[in-house]
Amino acid sequence: MTIQNDAPAREITLAVAGDIVAGTFAVTDRYGRPLWYGPLGRDTEGERVVPAMTAAMHGIRLAAQARTAAGVARARLRLLVPSRLVDARRLTEAAAAGALDLDLVVEPDNPAHAWCTTYGSLEWDPSTVAELVEYVVCPAGLDDADDTLPLRDALERLVLDRCALPTDDRHAIAAVVHLAVDAPPAPPRDADEFLRRLDAGWLGAAWEGHDLELSLLDALARGANPTLSWCELMFITALAPWSGAEPAVHGRGLFTHTPHPRAGMAGTLPRS
Repeated sequence: MTIQNDAPAREITLAVAGDIVAGTFAVTDRYGRPLWYGPLGRDTEGERVVPAMTAAMHGIRLAAQARTAAGVARARLRLLVPSRLVDARRLTEAAAAGALDLDLVVEPDNPAHAWCTTYGSLEWDPSTVAELVEYVVCPAGLDDADDTLPLRDALERLVLDRCALPTDDRHAIAAVVHLAVDAPPAPPRDADEFLRRLDAGWLGAAWEGHDLELSLLDALARGANPTLSWCELMFITALAPWSGAEPAVHGRGLFTHTPHPRAGMAGTLPRS
């Protein structure tokens, strides 16, 4: 496999957690889908540090495998860790050895916790690990100084920064934004198009053949009161074209002032 050095920026987001009582660790993707979990194993670190450090090291190893599988020279790893009781320098060195630029984020209630108490173990899947690498497209002819935050992250903050939501709801918002913004063949051009995409039928057709996204959509659209409908209501309120409120005006402007939206996940969307 040829590694390209002049490709768009790559990012990987993982959540990790460890449970000292159960003696287990877990690694999930940003949406809470399990990637790897099982026994912590042996370590010589102090007891309070073992779970967080071991889980973080497993996350780094998995991210390095994803970078290699995707055939990219370097990637940024956003790692959600459960505690500040980690050796940041050691983790940074481990990430650098795997050609990863580490961004540590302390989130005690991250989605990996739930999988630490799951019976048995799960090994990471070599056939799908490359899909963890996400692409930030930088269109030709645009100066780096004009670069802003990816559209997906900005849309998430539009809701999450203004509402005190439980962790599960925050993950749901991130999942819905991913499905709507990253859907083939291109991101939405404006707020109206983004809102039209928040429909299970539209999303199902757009993601046909992409098993991970269809599984995520199924979880969001299931039940008498599907999570997808609740998320749609949140964004309709935030982006309402008749609203002059600052969040709505700001949200509609994201589509005009964010020149480099995230284009999708490696292995699921076409690359230029």
